[in-house]
Formats: sequence, C-alpha cells, structure tokens
Amino acid sequence: MEWLVWFAMLLVLLAFTALIREGGLPLRRGAAGAESACPPAWPPVALIVPVAGASPGLRERLESLLAQDYPRYGVVFVTRDADDPAISVIRPVIWGRPHARHVVGGPARGCGQKNHNLLAGVRCLGPEPEILTFCDSNQMAPPSFLRNLVQPIACSTAAITTGYHHIIPRQPGLAPLVRAVVVLTLYCTKGLRWFNQPWGGATAMSRQLFEDLTVERLWGRTVVDDVSLAARLKKAGIRVCLAPRAILTTAVDADSLAGWSHWLFRQCIYLKFYFPGSWLAAGIFQGVVLGLVLLSLGVCLLAPWGYVSFPLTLAALLFLAIFTLQGLWLRRHHPSPGSRLSWLGAFYAAMFLGFYVHARTGLTSTLTWRGISYRVNWRGEVVDIRES
Repeated sequence: MEWLVWFAMLLVLLAFTALIREGGLPLRRGAAGAESACPPAWPPVALIVPVAGASPGLRERLESLLAQDYPRYGVVFVTRDADDPAISVIRPVIWGRPHARHVVGGPARGCGQKNHNLLAGVRCLGPEPEILTFCDSNQMAPPSFLRNLVQPIACSTAAITTGYHHIIPRQPGLAPLVRAVVVLTLYCTKGLRWFNQPWGGATAMSRQLFEDLTVERLWGRTVVDDVSLAARLKKAGIRVCLAPRAILTTAVDADSLAGWSHWLFRQCIYLKFYFPGSWLAAGIFQGVVLGLVLLSLGVCLLAPWGYVSFPLTLAALLFLAIFTLQGLWLRRHHPSPGSRLSWLGAFYAAMFLGFYVHARTGLTSTLTWRGISYRVNWRGEVVDIRES
C-alpha cells in the first residue's frame, strides 16, 4: 500500500512542477516587457465594461481604461439601472471624451446580469468596430493593455485573446493573500494551452467570431460570460490565445475569508455548470493533494514513536519539503508577494479552504451574486432569477 502513496506523491509534485514551470513562462515573458510586433494597421476596437456600484478607486480604474494608447477605440460603460451609484463616477469621467459613453442595460430576465449588460453594450455599437473587447471595472489597466490584448488578433495570429490579472494586497491579512495565491495559480493554468480559457476581465475577439459563434444567443440564456464562452469555443475547436503582456492589477484593501470563499464558490460552480468533467477532476485532485499533506503531517508526528516505517517517513518529509519549495517557487511569479512566511501560510490555507469551497458547489445548482439568486439547469442555462 505504501507504494501507492509514494506514486501519488510523485504525481502531485510533477503536476505542480509542470504548472509552475510551463504555466509560468507567459508570466515571465509579460514581466520582461518585450515590445509586441506591430500589425500593418490597428483595427477599430470597442471596449465594453459592465459597472456596478461605486467602490473605492473606481474613478482611477475607469480613467485607466480611457487612457489607452490604442489609436482607434471606443469605451461603453454599462450599468443595470439609471440610479446605480457608479453613474456618479461614470458621468464626470466620460465628460469631454467623445470615445466614451454610458448605457443603461436594465434588469436581466433570462441570464446573468453581467451577460445582459455586455449584450446591451454590444447592441449599441455601430458597424465600425472590428474587434470586441470585454473588461471588468475592478482592475487598473496600464496604457499598453488594450494594444497588447488586441495585437494577436490584429496580426491575424488569433481570433480570440485573453489577459489576466494579479491580486495586490494593500493591507496585511490572510484573506487577501489567499486570494492572491489562488489567482496566481489560475494564471499559471492559462500558460498551458489546453487549460487556457477566456477571462471576462480581459478578453478580445473579432466581431466576426462573435457572430459566427452566436455569442449573443449564448449569453442571453447563461449565467456567466467567460466560462460559457469557453465551452462554446471548445465545442467549435477554437483555442484561446493568451496575451502575456495584457496584465491588469486588482488592488485589495480589505478582504475576509467569507468574501474570498464566496468569490471562489462562483469560480467553482461555473466550472460545474459548463465543464462538469473538469470540475470533478479538479475536486479529486484537490482532495488528493489535501489528503497527502495531512497524511504526511500525520506520518511525521507518529514517526518518533515508531508507528510508521522509515521509507514512508522519508517520503513524507521529502514531499512536504518539496511541496513547500514549490509554494515559494510560485511566489516568484507574483509582483508583490509579501514575506515568505506569510505567502506559505496563505499557500497552505488556500489548499484547505479551496477543497472545502469546491465540495460545497456539489450540493447546489443555485448561485447568488450581488443580491440576485440564479438557478441553473444541467445545461448551464438560467431557469429562475430571484432578487433578495
């Protein structure tokens, strides 16, 4: 039986090595800051940004999207209601900027509110934009963000691209750092081509592809934009190109483990709705990793009393040592990771809490977000919407 434990330990360590080494390559290329090749011409772009609420720093984040160094682009900010608190920020930001506008989407009836807002933004566009880009309002964008995101499409090397972001904790605490660890791990998965999916916070696609895939119809009945689009792309056999320099930053001033777990719950349940096989595999893998960590700790505690064999004790010590070093290796890909000890604490906490949150998604088909509860069927379609 011990050989099975050794084999599982080896597989887990090899999997994490591949993830951090190969998945981290685009992060290193992005950090290097090499200039992207310029296409013969930059096509006109529409940037659609759903906004809800006036969180601290919103003005600066929206202004960063309006100050891109892209030659021809327009920005559409979309709110659900005409009295959304975000409007008090949007109006002065777009004043005097002819390339920016605000649209009221109205409440969603048969899909996620974000999907509804995105479609409202698309419908208000004229015929000029050749590329559609979708971005959240939670991140700061460097001036070159849009150019880097669109460049592979403009150069005809991809039909759809995605970027990603780093969580930057600005106050000490476990929850912000746990979120940073999880987001960085997800970022590494994007460096593996077969795992890469579009991220709703930074995705660009040709308008022709948007129409060919009937994305408007898809989003009009699903609960989430990016994961449902990923399922449609997989069915069509279209790979997503990662734009390694299209990196955003999300500053987190304060966070709680409850807030973090609610965020992770959404990510996991989206996977369950649209990629049930991947959702199950992710849960099994997390369970195996957590089980091996707990087993190794137990072996190390019992070894001094002679309750376990020397080979198993050695394997447990090596596993914990290498796994801890891998956590520090992952830390090197983050622009502001904090101390090594804090990072390792968050690394192990993310593993325990992540498995717990993932298990919770197996018990429900209902998602609550921003005070709205969505009940979703096995095809990932919204069948009921209730506002609290």
